[in-house]
Parts: sequence; C-alpha cells; structure tokens
Amino acid sequence: MEIVQRQSIVIFFNQLRKIGPLKRVGDISYISKEMHYLIIYVNKSNIEETLAKIKKMSFVKSAYISPRARLRTDYSNDDEYKAGE
Repeated sequence: MEIVQRQSIVIFFNQLRKIGPLKRVGDISYISKEMHYLIIYVNKSNIEETLAKIKKMSFVKSAYISPRARLRTDYSNDDEYKAGE
C-alpha cells in the first residue's frame, strides 16, 4: 500500500454556511468560525490545480499553501538552545 503525500491549504472565506463544496475537494482539518478560515488537506500531486479551483469559488477571500511543511522543527543541534541550558 502506497502512502499518498498530503499538503495543507489555508482558506479564508466570507460565510461559514457556504463551505459545503470544499468538503468535496479535500479533508477539512480545522475550521475557525470567528476568524473565518479553515485548513484543508489535499493530495500533494495535484495541489496547484486544486488551489486554482479553490480560489475561483465565489465565497473564498484568499487561499494559500500552508508554510508548515517548510518550517524547521528540529532544534536539537541549535547552539543558542544549548547555550541557554
């Protein structure tokens, strides 16, 4: 069984009740009702087409690929961290 690579997209929207079509695009991970945004996971192989499709929806203010995958998470070899001990 092959593991499919996934990528998250952050989407800002106008109204919460109109996010129904996004459920068909990918897996919704988080919805903020107060700040009107959500995080959705889609297949990494066709992320550009999916992002263009999402941006064309009338209720979407903006959408972008989440930078979380590019952030550094390993701080074990950080000199500043060791100096603070």
